[in-house]
Formats: sequence, structure tokens, C-alpha cells
Amino acid sequence: MKLAVIGAGNMGGAIATAVIQAELVLPKNLLLIEPDERNRENLGNQLSCASSNQFDDLSENFDLILLAIKPQISGEVLTNLRFHLHPHQLLLSILAGTSMESLQQLSGHTKVVRIMPNTPAQLAQGMSVFHAAKEVNSTEKALVKRLLDSCGKCFEVQSETMIDAATAISGSGPAYLFYLGEQMVKAAMELGFSESEASQLVQQTIFGSAQLWLHSGESPGTLRQRVTSPGGTTAAAIEKFDDMNLGPRIRQGINQAFLRAVELSKP
Repeated sequence: MKLAVIGAGNMGGAIATAVIQAELVLPKNLLLIEPDERNRENLGNQLSCASSNQFDDLSENFDLILLAIKPQISGEVLTNLRFHLHPHQLLLSILAGTSMESLQQLSGHTKVVRIMPNTPAQLAQGMSVFHAAKEVNSTEKALVKRLLDSCGKCFEVQSETMIDAATAISGSGPAYLFYLGEQMVKAAMELGFSESEASQLVQQTIFGSAQLWLHSGESPGTLRQRVTSPGGTTAAAIEKFDDMNLGPRIRQGINQAFLRAVELSKP
């Protein structure tokens, strides 16, 4: 597999690092295109791959072109990129809020795949979903899946709307968990733990609970009930959460993220 990554920021760098570590792409077959000299040189040296600040170094030898730039410059980048793409290449976009239609029109390219990854890809523990244009065949989709599997786990969705849905769940999801962790750490400190003690308590609790859920094969509701003895301490907390209508409010917040993603995706 030969890959060009446009944008050496957090997400582009995470994916580039993951594919190299998984030996899915050899360093000699990876090209980073990044205007920021420091980011370009740091990541290029780290991965021992070629880097550039211009599209002229793109060649028809690359199978995949990954677009990992800031949405506000996507129009300019895609317009310039259209003169350097070759018909057989796959253009992959991780841009939230940039529709398939916009990607195709601006780039003049039909073989486009939208991807919604998330930040744990930095540790090859990411969750990604992708949606491919009708011009992308099954062999090419398998190539995309191999790429994303090296960053964690992934699956294909058949509707572009589900990319917006994934944005609200897995894309923004790490922030929801960090928000919960933030509140738990504050509560622990208010109860007398030091900041380092509180962080360790919460980090390991979240990590261990996620592992238990992953390996048990049971629903989170079932696992929650097993910890919640009637009249006990956990029940007291859950009852307070229910009194505040916390569950529906969390779902409402996630739905707001989805609506915002849909709004941003409109041409």
C-alpha cells in the first residue's frame, strides 16, 4: 500500500504513525504533505518517510490520498488538489462537515471515501466508520478497511447520514468521557484525595470498566445493575442521576452534536 497524507496534525499524524507501526505501509511508501515546516519535519523524521510542502510531489504511484486538514481551508486545498489526482486513486477525507458532494465537486474526483475516526487512533485504539462513493469498488473498500483497522476498529456505513451520526457518537465520544472523567476527578478531590490520587482512581476505573464491558459481551445496562445493590451506595448515586433526568439530557446533547454535523455537511 502506498499512502500520501495531506496534513500532519493530530489525526493525520496518528493515522500515518499507526499504518507504519502496523507495517501496513513501509516508510518509503509514505508521503507527508504539510505546509508547517516544524510539523512536517518532526513527523517525517519520526516515521523516516518523505515529506513535502507541495502537491507536485504526488505521483500516480500512490493508492490512497488521505485528506486530514482543517475544514476552513478545505475548499482551497481541494481545488488545488484536483490538478494532481489520478483517476485510479482513492481520495479519503476525515473532514467532519464536508459532504461527499462537496468533496467530489471541489476535487473533480469521483473515487471518494468519507471517514470519521477518533483521537484514540493515536494509540491504535481508534473507532472509525467510513462511507464510500458508488464509484469505489469492493476491492478498494477492502483497502480502506485495512488502513483503518491498523488504527483500531472500523466498519462501513451505507448512508452518508450515518457519518454524521458517528461524528456525534464515536467522533465526539472521547470528549464526553473526558468530561465525565473531569467531573469524577473533581468529586474525588472534594472528598479528600490528592489530584494525582484522584486521577489514578478515575483513569483506572474508566479503563477497567471499558475492558470489562468489552470482554464480558454483556450490555452496559446489565453490568450497571450488577454493581447497583438495592439501597446501596451506587443506587444512591444512580437515583440522584435519575432525579436530575441525566440520561435523557445526555442523549439530547448527543443529538445536538448530530444536528450540528448535519448542518455543517450541507453544501
